[in-house]
Amino acid sequence: MKLSETLSLAAAVGFLILWIAEYQRTTFADSYWLLMLCLSFLLLLQFIRHRRIERNKEISPTIKQMVTDRQKKKKK
Repeated sequence: MKLSETLSLAAAVGFLILWIAEYQRTTFADSYWLLMLCLSFLLLLQFIRHRRIERNKEISPTIKQMVTDRQKKKKK
């Protein structure tokens, strides 16, 4: 997990905690913006993860092993 992913997750959790505390104190309509900030940071986290995975073209170790096995068979 990269630093930007960690910061996005921490911000989302922080805004969720703030929303819970604010919701207990006020109404849902008054604390709605904190919930939306929490969801925004969760979406940002997903976007950053997806962009990193696409950039690195990460695949699972099982698939990597299958590809190397097929390449070895073709060489024989």
